[in-house]
Amino acid sequence: MVDCERVSGETRLREQIVKNALEALDWDALQAHLVEIALSRDQLTELCGYIRRYSDLICKYPRKDFERRRTRFLDQIRAYAEVKLGEDAAAEVTRETALITQIEQGYRGILELLGRCAIGERPAPIRVSGSISRACHEYQELMRRRDKAMAKSTELNLMSGLRLQDDDGQSAPLDAVLDGLSESVAMTLIMEAYKNCWFVDDIVVLPDLPAVDDEVRYQSGSTQALALCWRQWQRVEKRRRYLDGDLLLYRGDQLPPGLPDQITTLITYRPEDEGLSQRDVYDYLANTRLHDRLIQTFMEMEIESGLSGQGVGITGGAALPPVQLVSMEEAHADVSLSEVLGYSIVEDEERPEGLRLLEWVRGYIVLKEIAKARTQDETATGDTYVIRLEKVELLGILQACGLKEDAAACFIAHTSLHRSARDMFDCPLVRVGASGYFLFAPAVIDLNVAMTVLSNLSNRGAELGRKGKAFEHVIQEVFRKRGIPVFGFRVRRGSEEYEYDAIVPWDGYLFVFECKNRSLSGNDPAQAYYFDLEVASQARQVRRLADALVKHPDIIEQEMGAEYASLTIIPCVLHSLPYSRADDIDGVHFTDWSALTRFFDQPYFRIKVPHRVGNATLLHRTAIRKFWSGDTPTADDFLEQLRNPFQLELSMKHLDVTVVQFAVSEPEIVITPELVRTEMTTRSVCEAIGVDADKVLQEIAAISENAKVLRSEMERRAGGSLQSDPSISSDP
Repeated sequence: MVDCERVSGETRLREQIVKNALEALDWDALQAHLVEIALSRDQLTELCGYIRRYSDLICKYPRKDFERRRTRFLDQIRAYAEVKLGEDAAAEVTRETALITQIEQGYRGILELLGRCAIGERPAPIRVSGSISRACHEYQELMRRRDKAMAKSTELNLMSGLRLQDDDGQSAPLDAVLDGLSESVAMTLIMEAYKNCWFVDDIVVLPDLPAVDDEVRYQSGSTQALALCWRQWQRVEKRRRYLDGDLLLYRGDQLPPGLPDQITTLITYRPEDEGLSQRDVYDYLANTRLHDRLIQTFMEMEIESGLSGQGVGITGGAALPPVQLVSMEEAHADVSLSEVLGYSIVEDEERPEGLRLLEWVRGYIVLKEIAKARTQDETATGDTYVIRLEKVELLGILQACGLKEDAAACFIAHTSLHRSARDMFDCPLVRVGASGYFLFAPAVIDLNVAMTVLSNLSNRGAELGRKGKAFEHVIQEVFRKRGIPVFGFRVRRGSEEYEYDAIVPWDGYLFVFECKNRSLSGNDPAQAYYFDLEVASQARQVRRLADALVKHPDIIEQEMGAEYASLTIIPCVLHSLPYSRADDIDGVHFTDWSALTRFFDQPYFRIKVPHRVGNATLLHRTAIRKFWSGDTPTADDFLEQLRNPFQLELSMKHLDVTVVQFAVSEPEIVITPELVRTEMTTRSVCEAIGVDADKVLQEIAAISENAKVLRSEMERRAGGSLQSDPSISSDP
């Protein structure tokens, strides 16, 4: 998908020429192209879009020579626009130049704040070492709190996960706390890399780091806070550049009351539709659903089968699945990815970003095992969680565990912290010197590997299963095994070719499915922008296929049978990852593999609640919504789910907007709205879909009491405490 699809007309900007000119700041090449196409006002707007979205034009740290050449290049564009199209056109280019300046001022203001802090007076290697050490000590304390909370808990919430309480009584989800820790470390290292020119081919390469004491760790709290400001500003400016909206400045009498006295400037980001546009909401919900699906699957597998202690480990090496598993966590990751993608990754030979998905998983599992082995000692301190490895050592371990030499090197490169990394989960390795690395253990010990693989690939804009045939075959099999005919074929009519992934005649309808295996955005504004372009393109693709069946009805008669020619055509895009929409685009519905399989496999939506009783666990399921009108699913039931996906209905009713505030300099603060999901509890889910929450909670409480009685009886018969960890599953 290229940006120019948004511009109508026969003559268009050529994307590659523009990008090459921007990369080289080559005005002569760009001018020649603008002359060739006879630049129009619409094309100038498109060109300004390319300028705005070309991130390499932004200098987060001063680069005087580059900035001088960039200014001259942009001035030449502005002058040309003024000559050809007038003053208003020139002003449009000027606005893009002003936006670049505003963005750079934000980054440089944060760096200036860092320089004024006590930690800012110390050498850069000490600042970095202090931040990493502080994060590791904080992680160790978080794990202490987690274990304490787990020991006290008798009931876990699979929908919202474990929440931790701080010393002030405030609670927050554990995964959100760990996310903040991981992001702050990543942004600290990237921020310092910009300041100290520590990038080599976009990879962060640190100098040797000294040991630090408690005082440095304490002072590093300022670095940690400013790193999160850096992260927030990066998100705001990317939203402005890719997703439009406005960055507004308020000064003097324009400032709202209640701000601290030192604040002289307020910067607010105002997104389209106050952040509730269809693009923003559907993108956010897709990523949230993916996160929830993988987390819940992990917790359920842990409860029902246990993920620890099984597998061959990495000490003696291990072949790739299906021959061997390093751990049951690897099994979970392989199963989870296969489930959400709709095809077996064990059988998949595609290599997104140079590695099979199986190899991506194995690599992260190896890092996880290294971290666990080297931090499990009871005498481990916070600093133990920074694990130093030589490249040859790491390559050897990965090769012994099934990755060939080139694959092992590729994995190390893709999981090393780089300029555009989002956090330490995706990139837990950091280059140190010529051949060393350190592994940031807090990012991998409790890592959800399946989610991380998808996140890393999303950040790189990778496609999954480029050929897509495995996914198409699985989709076809879903219908065939339920006795519903399905067809897939390629035909030509005149000069046009039409390829149909899956056409399903069912109860008077003809569902035309176009199967897509695209990565989600990972909530990154740039990826969200391109994903939205792709969604619009997908709608056009399947609309074309559906229209062809109307224009050429003989296609149905020839490829499927005359009895299907009069059915109502329902065009659909079916994503492997959880992207669905509650509204259609030009009559095209969007659904996904998770929603499709849940619809056919589970007539009910159930609330799952695990009850802890000592070492025993009861996973209780309470049905609260039926998807089928009868005992078997019908096409009308399915069409209702396409028009009003239950997963989206539930998520939307837990959607809210919060306001984030942070500083970009001593007198300047930024305020921006962000979508958030409110805590999903048994009561909130019941209330969202109109079910009596008190009745459901009473049923859960009764099961909990019965489980305690059962546990006591089991212990009495065993003559004491049970040594095993049985799982009891109830599915009413």
